[in-house]
Amino acid sequence: MPALRLVLDANVIISALIRPDSAPGRVLRSAVEGAKVRLVTSPPLLAELRAAFDYKRLQRYLKMDGSAKEAFMILLEQIADSISIDEYPSTGACRDPDDEPYLHTARAGHVDYIVSGDSDLLNMKQVEGIMIVSPAECDRILKGSRQPAR
Repeated sequence: MPALRLVLDANVIISALIRPDSAPGRVLRSAVEGAKVRLVTSPPLLAELRAAFDYKRLQRYLKMDGSAKEAFMILLEQIADSISIDEYPSTGACRDPDDEPYLHTARAGHVDYIVSGDSDLLNMKQVEGIMIVSPAECDRILKGSRQPAR
């Protein structure tokens, strides 16, 4: 079976780093291992993650110094397919315009799923046939069936 192509929301990646044994952690680990998952990202998503690393409210949970954060970003850039989304103008499909880059990245990268904990994205359920699922749902998909729970 070919690897599933996923876009991970920054909140999923941060959650994975804080709690490696959680559903987000297992999804990210699958991506790092590379057999079941291929990550797809874009410059705006990488920039959002870099900014999230500096959120004051996360510092007590995210036990990473600057060099560890940079090492993680380098790893992420190496394991993910980074694509340009310049050709994808805003569609206004999402209630929160800050989430549009996730939709554009997913479309441009021909992904199978967007994995997010963001209610604005999750409430959409899908965009152009790309399912939007929670980390727990993605974890279930990776453990068994490729079909999300309905």
